[in-house]
Amino acid sequence: MRKEANVNITPLDIKKQEFVTSFRGFNKTEVISFLEMVSQEMENLIRENLELKEKLQRASEKLASYTKIESALQNTLVASQETAEEMKNAAQEKAELIIREANAKAKELIDEAYDKLADLRREYSLLKNQKAAFLVNLRSLLESQLKLLELTEKQSEKVGQPLTIKKKVELNETDVDRLVEEFKQDTEPVTEDNVVVEKTMTNDEEKQTTEDNR
Repeated sequence: MRKEANVNITPLDIKKQEFVTSFRGFNKTEVISFLEMVSQEMENLIRENLELKEKLQRASEKLASYTKIESALQNTLVASQETAEEMKNAAQEKAELIIREANAKAKELIDEAYDKLADLRREYSLLKNQKAAFLVNLRSLLESQLKLLELTEKQSEKVGQPLTIKKKVELNETDVDRLVEEFKQDTEPVTEDNVVVEKTMTNDEEKQTTEDNR
């Protein structure tokens, strides 16, 4: 209780405090001097206490401001992380879509190339068969003509036909083979290797056209 009472004492109270004198009491001058010193010290303590309170108040205000800034930064960081994650997911989805579309387009082009190659092979086989049949017919025709010429020569000899005509129409099987071979070389169709090369060039042109369209 005494301590609480001392808290309410001011420096002025200390200066004005009066003591009852008694026989052989304290020296009044020394008591007054000591009270003034205590009063001055108390004033200093009160002033320092006020300054400390003001500093504490300013520190508390700064701390509150820093706390708000920290909270705002944390919120911004969280929002940035969420945005970055969303952008990452969107970019990944877009990349997967591009890859799927590219794979589908590549499969479509490959299927078309195989279809065209199959058509070319069928056409090549058909032309090859037609050529073989034509060569057979040509050989048969030449052989028939050769036989006809031989028969004509024999009949001409019987009726006295000049021998010079025989030289003009003289043909044998070797001549027929030579004529067929020459015709075969002149009409050599496109080989399957050439077809593949041509197809490869067509695919390259299609790829170039696709890239140009993009």
